Amino acid sequence: MKEQEHDLKHLTKCPLCKAKYSHSQASVLEENEARTVFHLTCSKCNSAVIAFVSDSQQGIVSLGVATDLTGQEAGKFLKSNTIEPEEVLNVYEYLNN
Repeated sequence: MKEQEHDLKHLTKCPLCKAKYSHSQASVLEENEARTVFHLTCSKCNSAVIAFVSDSQQGIVSLGVATDLTGQEAGKFLKSNTIEPEEVLNVYEYLNN
């Protein structure tokens, strides 16, 4: 939990309305040695962000992505299987025939 608190310090403001986040509304979706993935909901504008925070040799790196997913939905998608390139090609060929 200490690492999560450290990672959350870098996620201070909502990218849409610039309100300060209440970290009590943050949930951890995934955590490992390489990164932590959070879902945050702004208490002011109610927008949601999925934030990826990694600790690298260059320092802390974070990327936030605005989303309309709830924390539960985002967690479900993170745990789902990835789509293989062959599957995309199969769908493309099917739709064009």
